[in-house]
Amino acid sequence: MAAAPDLIESLHLVEPESYAERGYPHGEWAALREAAPIERFEPEGWPPFWAVTRYADIVQISKNPQSFLNKDGINFERLDGLDRERSGVQMRTIIEMDNPDHRKYRAVASRFFTPRSLGRWDGMIEQVAVRLVDALGEEGEADWVTDVASLHPLAVICRILGAPEEDEPFVLKTTNEIFGRDDPEFQRPGMSAQESVMSAAMDFAGYFQKILDDRRKTPQDDLVSLFANARVDGEPMNEIDTLGYCLVMFIAGHETTRGGLTGGMKALLDHPDQLAKWKTDPAGYTKSGVEEILRYVTPVNSMARTVASDIEIGGRRMSAGDRLVMYYASANRDEDVFEAPNAFRIDRHPNPHLAFGIGEHFCLGAHLARKTQQSMFREFVSRVEHVEQVGAAERTASNLVPGLKHLPIRYRLRPHAD
Repeated sequence: MAAAPDLIESLHLVEPESYAERGYPHGEWAALREAAPIERFEPEGWPPFWAVTRYADIVQISKNPQSFLNKDGINFERLDGLDRERSGVQMRTIIEMDNPDHRKYRAVASRFFTPRSLGRWDGMIEQVAVRLVDALGEEGEADWVTDVASLHPLAVICRILGAPEEDEPFVLKTTNEIFGRDDPEFQRPGMSAQESVMSAAMDFAGYFQKILDDRRKTPQDDLVSLFANARVDGEPMNEIDTLGYCLVMFIAGHETTRGGLTGGMKALLDHPDQLAKWKTDPAGYTKSGVEEILRYVTPVNSMARTVASDIEIGGRRMSAGDRLVMYYASANRDEDVFEAPNAFRIDRHPNPHLAFGIGEHFCLGAHLARKTQQSMFREFVSRVEHVEQVGAAERTASNLVPGLKHLPIRYRLRPHAD
């Protein structure tokens, strides 16, 4: 077989526009997994990087946080976009922290996100799912992304954080502008991508700063109250790290969950036999169905790391300061781990996917993301009599969370069973 760089158009691995136009580059990843599972690329306009595509290598890197650092950010940026992270509001999140800071700051919220703790929100999560499916009516057409999939995790995370319901449109718009910053649809008029994300970040910071100030005076049973009054090493968290915690909750609680809901619906539309199977036992297949959606869709496509010191992994020698990109979506189709990896099977077992990562930086909001997706798919599948796609699906221009931004459907539904 030819050398991997000769087989691969490296821009397909990193360019946000390529993800929007072509979707996930599963063909390129499959070729790399077979020929060169760790390979160095130098795409024009981008920093050199190592593409890590095999499940076992990603697990090894993820479980070795002292050698592969997060401090330079988990986004892989164009050369002309690197200054984005060094300007504007510098909100450091736990995702960009290494130990010992990471463990200290993660401990602030870890108890809040245990399955037992999250149980008190189950009723609210189910109610939001019922309300949104009810709002579709018995039959009609809708954009599954904007009318349902964006709104459900948004409502859930806003309630948990403590943002008022009437502020949800503002929060949705602002987070779209931050996380969809490479997509022209989400950029602010008259601004460059960098100017737009900086402006949105400033608005986000100003909005949550007011809520944080209020919760310090009158704490409530919500996540912002926890952040506002948290202490690390015996001292209050500083404002920038506190705002960063609010931001990362939207990554875990909204963007990634929306990606699962949108990609999951597309998978069911493309595999009607699996939807029909799920309908025979909506509750029984919900857990395994959502896990298969998470594997098959992989809402968080990739994360970058920086090599701390010279090291060899997978037979390749990396140097201190090298950047690498772990492709979770590739690992979740690894032939050495998953039988028929390109098949979509709602009863797949076992299913040790890496949609939430693994190791020190395993997604803090994984339990919440699962609960939210399970509630929506259980409600929709139990009521749907017919659903079909009626227009082109559109994907967000992003190499981090390149989920669908539009998915037009036509449907017929039964009323909610009381």
